Amino acid sequence: MMTSSELAERMKAEILADVEKGIVPASVSSFSELHEYVDANLYGGTEALLEELDSEAPDTDEGHSGALAALCDLANPAMNAVDAWIRSGGIAAGQAAKGMQ
Repeated sequence: MMTSSELAERMKAEILADVEKGIVPASVSSFSELHEYVDANLYGGTEALLEELDSEAPDTDEGHSGALAALCDLANPAMNAVDAWIRSGGIAAGQAAKGMQ
């Protein structure tokens, strides 16, 4: 299972790819603003992670709830880290690193 830090790095890479494709504007100033353009909660492969966690859980309501809680425990810190990255100019820095500006 990946860590929140690893998930955050995957999210950042996918956000930069969406900026490069013109799906998300480089001017986005927060994680929540991403939702105006995409379902930002899906960055980093969170849907596949939920399926993985759910497949390992008992096939009960409690098992499904536990899988969702485990995903939230992993994804929420990652989303907070990505939000801080965006707010500190991470998209512009990422573009500069890729020579996209």
